[in-house]
Parts: sequence; C-alpha cells; structure tokens
Amino acid sequence: MIELMTTVAIAGILAAMIYAVVGSQPGKAKDRTDYLQYRDDIMAAAKFTKWNYNKPSDPQAGRLISGLEFDPSVRILDLQNLWLMIQPHFHMRFKMMQLDELNFNDSSFRNNWFTNIIGIDKKGYPYRLEGLEYIQLEKTHITDEGLRFLYQHNKRIQPSSDTVQASLAKSYPMSSLKKINLYGCKGVSKKGVAALKKAFPGIIVITTWDPNPPGS
Repeated sequence: MIELMTTVAIAGILAAMIYAVVGSQPGKAKDRTDYLQYRDDIMAAAKFTKWNYNKPSDPQAGRLISGLEFDPSVRILDLQNLWLMIQPHFHMRFKMMQLDELNFNDSSFRNNWFTNIIGIDKKGYPYRLEGLEYIQLEKTHITDEGLRFLYQHNKRIQPSSDTVQASLAKSYPMSSLKKINLYGCKGVSKKGVAALKKAFPGIIVITTWDPNPPGS
C-alpha cells in the first residue's frame, strides 16, 4: 500500500510538472507570433531599418533590428508596436536588446513620445529599450522635462502609470544611453543638459550651442 501511494504521489508530481510546461507553450507561441507582427509593423512605420548582421542574404543569420530611422511624418501611434515589444512581461522582449539607435530628427517628437521607449506600466514595473545607445532628436519638440524622463519618471508625462515598485526603481533610468542629438531643440536649456550629463556621466550631447562635442 505504501509503495502504491508513493507511486501515485510521484505520478501526480510529474503530471503537474508536465502540465506546467505544456500549459505555458500556447502563451509563448502567441508571443512569438505577436513579436513578428509588431516587428513588421514598426518596420513599415520606419523610413529605414538597420539589422544586426552584415549579410542580409544569409538565411541562417540572426534577424534582429539594430536601428530605426523615421521620417518627419511619424506619429506617436506609429510607435505603439515598439512599446509593445519592450513590455516587462513580454517573453520576446530580449529580441529588442540589439536596437541601439533611433532617429526622430525633424519630426513632431514630444515629451510623451518617450513612453514608447521608457516608462512604468500599470502594475509598477519599469520598462525601457535596454540596448539604446544613441537617439537623434534634432529639431523636435522635447523639453528639459522630457530629458529628465530618461532618468526620473514623471506622472505628468505618463499619467496611466503606477508607482514604481521599490525593488525595481534602480532599473528605471536609460543607463545604456551614450549619445543624444538635441540640436535645434528650442525647449532644451543648458541647465537641462547639465542635469542629463550628471545623471549619465560621459554621455555625448549634441546641442545648438555645442554642435561638435568631443566624441561626436
């Protein structure tokens, strides 16, 4: 009898383990399908897409986006798919870590557009485009408040967000950022740029008053 009970218990544990693995597959499969759809949609909205490999004809090569350039007609809704791909609980978000450059020069980019690449979701989880190193915002409508959003969350820019979970607060800032182009941005001041440089030591900032900083 004891042996029978032990066998039944083991069978029950194995069944639970198998169910957990199998049960998670449909969700992951949907995420894979969603990722491809989101990726294709953001590519359609972009003027130019750069990939992370040198031989586009090689079917065995990885196909991950490393750069996106948008023309002046881009709108905030066009970037929703970018936001969807970097959400905290999206299983395929790791595929966006190769995206290290965004170009929004001469567009209508405003402070709230930043929520498509960094922010806090409705459950308090921070999210960001983790591999982003260079963002071009020449002659856009961002201000000092928008720059601050890159390292300090602001409910006024993202009113739908919840308070960040305390244990995750340090992961909020766009710490990967190495360079930003703010040339011609009338809402950006020297004080705002100084604060950005303090938050991200070593960052290269291109501005109207300093169009050719060292390293640019």
